[in-house]
Amino acid sequence: MRGLIRLIIILLAVLQSLFFWNIKKRNPKKILIAHDLLLGDTLLLAPLMKRIDEKYPDSKKFILSKPLFVPLFRNTPYGFIVLSFNPKSFLSVWKIFYYGPYDLAFIAGDNRYSWLARAVGTRWVIGIKGDTPSWKNWMVNESKSFDINPATWADMMARLVDGKDPKAYKKDEWLRPNINKVLSFKSSQLYIVCHLGASNPLKFWPAKSWQILIQKLKHEGFDIFISVGPGEEYLIREVDPNGQCQHVPGTYSLLEMWSLIEHAKLLISVDTGIAHLAKLCNTPVVTLFGPGSDVSHGAGIFWKFSHHADITQSDFNCRNQQVLFRRKISWLKRCGRNISQCKTPGACMDIISQEQVMKVIRENTFL
Repeated sequence: MRGLIRLIIILLAVLQSLFFWNIKKRNPKKILIAHDLLLGDTLLLAPLMKRIDEKYPDSKKFILSKPLFVPLFRNTPYGFIVLSFNPKSFLSVWKIFYYGPYDLAFIAGDNRYSWLARAVGTRWVIGIKGDTPSWKNWMVNESKSFDINPATWADMMARLVDGKDPKAYKKDEWLRPNINKVLSFKSSQLYIVCHLGASNPLKFWPAKSWQILIQKLKHEGFDIFISVGPGEEYLIREVDPNGQCQHVPGTYSLLEMWSLIEHAKLLISVDTGIAHLAKLCNTPVVTLFGPGSDVSHGAGIFWKFSHHADITQSDFNCRNQQVLFRRKISWLKRCGRNISQCKTPGACMDIISQEQVMKVIRENTFL
């Protein structure tokens, strides 16, 4: 089915390019953000969404999202209507087509989705230059470069829109989704959420480090909730084999996680999407960066008013790759290797100590 959908998209995109003029309207009536990103990078499109809303307040705005993330957008943050997107589903592609055609589309990340934008009738497509292979860029009308100076992915995406940067994020700006079901766990005291899981095992922090940190936090008088993503329940067993903390396995929805995080005193998380969810919930967050870059995925300009701290070992010797979404960035230092490619698995996370984490927590008066 996916192959057939791709063929249809290619044919429609070619026909649109042959028979319709590419026109950039001053006041577009319909705008689309097209992508297929994971949770963290999807939430980090908030600056782009806000900047579009600031510049085109009267436009009808749409954003694609993986089906699992759709509930987070149900209250139309920044005026955006969410469209569930599954590249294997003809129905989801048809729905995007149904709401079109679009006057303007912004491609976040992979430029292959410029073909989808063109196929559904978009008149002008803006993306990031330099994607590979080159065929991904054929349907892009206007290409922007990543910043030449260090900046976050979120701030750079906002600059796909001409003009000034969006205003910095303020509390409750992302409209809270309607949450009908909350986690059944109860705490009679202030609590802290420790999120262990991530899409890449190289981002995991050692169980022993979590154990020592959790004991110190409990000594401070906090209840501790340990959370993970789907299929990562074994991490909870490694960190808390005796069940001294409250466990939040990966079977819970993102709305339930939102409810848990928004009432927490603090979230401590490895570099993953849940850490970015805390920014929208207005909850202080400490993020542990190993292979990832705190420069490209930290608070940046947009979240400068949020209670946010990043912990990493700067200039770690094997964090030496300069590629983000297949584009080379001269100032970037990160590692995109998987566990089979890494010569010293976990070393960049092992070097972060629980003393370092506690120091950052106290310095930022999170407790």
